[in-house]
Amino acid sequence: MPSLDDRSHRLVSSLPRADEPAPSSGSLPAEEKVTGTLPSAPIPLPGQPVFQTSQLMPVVTRKLPAQNDGGVTRILTATRVSENTSQRLPIVIKSDLKKRAIPAPLPRRKRTLRRLLFNVVGVLLLSLVTVLTLLSVTPLGHEIGVTFNPLQFGSNLLSNNQNPSLNSLIAQATATAVYHRQTDGFDPNATGGQTVGNGQGSLNWPVGQCTYWANSRYHALTGYWVPWNGNADQWVAGAKAAHWNVSQTPHVPSIIVLMPGVQGASAYGHVAVVESIVNSTTVHTSNMNWYANGGGWDKVSYVDFTTGSGVYFVWHP
Repeated sequence: MPSLDDRSHRLVSSLPRADEPAPSSGSLPAEEKVTGTLPSAPIPLPGQPVFQTSQLMPVVTRKLPAQNDGGVTRILTATRVSENTSQRLPIVIKSDLKKRAIPAPLPRRKRTLRRLLFNVVGVLLLSLVTVLTLLSVTPLGHEIGVTFNPLQFGSNLLSNNQNPSLNSLIAQATATAVYHRQTDGFDPNATGGQTVGNGQGSLNWPVGQCTYWANSRYHALTGYWVPWNGNADQWVAGAKAAHWNVSQTPHVPSIIVLMPGVQGASAYGHVAVVESIVNSTTVHTSNMNWYANGGGWDKVSYVDFTTGSGVYFVWHP
């Protein structure tokens, strides 16, 4: 049996020598090509045999076949512009297809102001209709020819039709009110001079005037008619001629007489009925055709007057 040294000797001797070329199994195919020598071998560890680079088998690469198979990649053919997504035109969505945002609610202050404005307009419109309706049934309305129908007026508003005579009627009513205020206390029946009757019946006093109310209200309180005629500032002289009491001290019931210009009286003076005495210098009176506290022509209002110069009180003894 060969020893370990003999086997080692045979293995070493069977390896090709460094100066001998490596055996070749034959020529390489024409399409194969040697790429070159490998890089230098690493440094061997101690006790290992040293191999030369010439003893290693060269690595051979081959050209890829030209035919198209599954392992070969190809250059993609150019596609049409219409098929290329990068070249397509962008799609524009119309604005009407978008969801519209819900408008934000108005602030609380604006809502309050809007509601207040609607209420004010409604109150003014209602007041205008009420005034015109009342005016159409009063003697002044018949005198100036006011025929106001609230139903027709509302229908005209709904149909957006304007009454061309409405502004004219309002202007006439305003002018008439100014006229009555300026002529408060005037007696058109006293043009022939002041006269004194027996007081058995009421004289013809102009309706809506202060003299008309003073005669009517005093008769309701005492049963006596005013027996003299004349303007309001002539009632002191008429009371003296009829032997009524005349004083500058308040009395209930009595007729208060304000001379022209006193405490707002017109150029013809003003008369009213004393309803009560507030204190030694102030009386509470009922009036007609006095533009204060909601009064006016043919309207009764209650006003306080004070005693003083140009103020008189007359009553039946």
